[in-house]
Amino acid sequence: MNATQRGGIGCVIVILFLVACVAITFGVLPALNTAVAIPVIMVPGEPYDPSLPVDSFRWTNTLTAMVLGSLAVLAFAFFAWRSSNGWKREVPSRFQSWVEMLGGFIYDFSKGMAGARARWVFPLVATIFVFLLAINWMKLLPGVESVGVMHCAEEGFSGYPAVRAGGAFQLYVDQPLYAGQGATEADYEACNEFFHHGDVHAPEQTELVAAADLLFDEEAALRTELTEAGADAATIDAEVQALRLEVTESVYHHPSFALTADQLREGAYPYIFIVTPFLRGGSTDLNLTIGLALISVISIQVFGVLAQGPNYFQKFINLRALGNAGKNPIGAIDVVVGLIEIISELGKIISLAFRLFGNMFAGGILLIVMSFLVAAIVPMVFYGLELIITTIQALVFAVLTLVFAAQAMEGHHGDEEHHDEHSDQPVERTHI
Repeated sequence: MNATQRGGIGCVIVILFLVACVAITFGVLPALNTAVAIPVIMVPGEPYDPSLPVDSFRWTNTLTAMVLGSLAVLAFAFFAWRSSNGWKREVPSRFQSWVEMLGGFIYDFSKGMAGARARWVFPLVATIFVFLLAINWMKLLPGVESVGVMHCAEEGFSGYPAVRAGGAFQLYVDQPLYAGQGATEADYEACNEFFHHGDVHAPEQTELVAAADLLFDEEAALRTELTEAGADAATIDAEVQALRLEVTESVYHHPSFALTADQLREGAYPYIFIVTPFLRGGSTDLNLTIGLALISVISIQVFGVLAQGPNYFQKFINLRALGNAGKNPIGAIDVVVGLIEIISELGKIISLAFRLFGNMFAGGILLIVMSFLVAAIVPMVFYGLELIITTIQALVFAVLTLVFAAQAMEGHHGDEEHHDEHSDQPVERTHI
C-alpha cells in the first residue's frame, strides 16, 4: 500500500468520524429529546437555592468544589504518609515512589530558587500546586458542571421545558442548537407554583394523551383549512401556535410554552427550567482565586520578614534614604521606588488571581461551547487540551509564589546597607 492509498484511507476515516459526530449531535440526541442545551454562563458561584435573599449566606457549587478539593489534598497527604509508614519505609511502594518523585521535583525547584530557605516555602508551594491540581482536574470529571439541581429560571435567564425521567427531572430539548426561551417574572412565579405543588397541578397521563390526540387532530384540520384558504406560512404558524397554547392551557395552569402533541404525550412540563450543577470548577470563581492570591502574597511578606527582619520594610518606606537625603539627594529616589513596590505587591494579588481565573473560566466555556456545538467525540480532544492547561496553570501559580517569596527573602538593598554602614566610619588617610 503506497502513501497515496494510506492517505485516502485516513481521509475516509476522518470524514466518517465527522459524519458520525454531526449525526449524533443533530439527529440522535434531538430524537431522544436530550439535545445539548445552550450553556448558561455564570461568573459567580451558583447557589443551589436561588430563591434565598442575595444578602443571606447562600452555599454555592464552587464552594462545594473547594471543600472537596481541600479534602482531596488531605486524603492525598494521609495516604502518602500511610503508604510510606511515616516516611520510614526503606523500600518504597509504587504510590510512595510517585509521591517522592513529585515532592522531590518541587523541592529541588524550590531549592534552586530559594536556596537554603527552600524548606520555608516548600510546604506552601507544594500545597498550592496539589490543591489547584485537584480543583482544576475536578471540572474534567463526568457530571461536573452538567448534573445538578433543577429549578425554575429566574427573570432574565433562558430555559427549557422539563420531563420526569424515573425519579428525577431532566431538561426536555428536542431541537439542536436551541437557545431556549427567556423567562419573565410571571414565568418564574408560574413555574414555582407548579414545581412546589406538582402533585396538585400535574395532569394524569390519560389527560395528557387525550389532549395530545385532540391537538393532533385539530392541528391537522386547521392546517388544511388555512392552506385551502390561501393563508401564508407565517399566518399558519401563528394560528397553530395559538391552538397549541389553548390545548396546553387546558391541562396546565399558566404555561410558559405551547406544547406540541408529541410533547404533551411524552409528559413535558411547559415551564422554564434551568439546572444548577452540583459541582463547578472552583477556580472558575473569582472568590477562590482572590483568596488564594491573598494567602500567597501575605505569606510572601511573612517570608521576607523572617529572612530580613524589620529591615524588610525598608523596600516600601526607605527611612535610610530619607536620613541620607542631605548627603545623597539622588538617594531620595528610593522613597519613590518604595511606593512603586507597594503598588507592585498589590499588583501581585490581581495578577495571580485574574490569571488563574481567566484561564480556568475560559477553559470551562470552551468545553461547554464545544459540547453544545458538537455533542459527541470532538469535545474529547478539548478535554485533553484542558488537562494540559489546568496542570500548567496550577504549576504557574505555585512557581510565581515561589519566585516572589525568593525575591522577598533575598532583599534588594544589601549593597546600599553595606555602603551606609561604612559611610559613617571615619576614613583613614595614608600619606606616602
